[in-house]
Amino acid sequence: MAAQVEAGPKRSPWERAMAKFGAYFEEQGLGAADVPAAIVIHEVVGLVMATAFWASCYAVRPSQTVARPLVAAAARSRQGAAMQAAYDRAMAQATATVQRLSWLRAAPGVEPARLTVSLAESLCLRAAIKPATFPFKLWAAYKLTLLMKRRGTNGGSSSGGSKAGKAK
Repeated sequence: MAAQVEAGPKRSPWERAMAKFGAYFEEQGLGAADVPAAIVIHEVVGLVMATAFWASCYAVRPSQTVARPLVAAAARSRQGAAMQAAYDRAMAQATATVQRLSWLRAAPGVEPARLTVSLAESLCLRAAIKPATFPFKLWAAYKLTLLMKRRGTNGGSSSGGSKAGKAK
């Protein structure tokens, strides 16, 4: 029996891992045809997360509630003064950018400068926690793709079922 295993072509560790990976998804009922839907779901989950982080930063204002006390403590050092000067320059640039965007100034109930700062805060926060959010997005896309496929199969509108019906 060991001779039979050895008789096949030798595969690299990468090829063996990819075969196991593919076999796992096939066991779960997902195939290559499900990849486009999974990619779309992954991007939608990412867009929802980005919007949620932006809205949260707009509401919480991390640069005011968290960073301001830290900067005040560090301001007594030379690096703290340089950080404050860089922040002030960035805020001046953001304000100038907001002034050029008339549609942003016209948005009712929105402070354009605060919106700009909250976008920067959310981008920094998302970059810092990306090691946790990226695997979450992959897991969520996997689970939502499975759910979507199972609902399609149970509802009788599976794309696989319609192809089989046409082939007969």
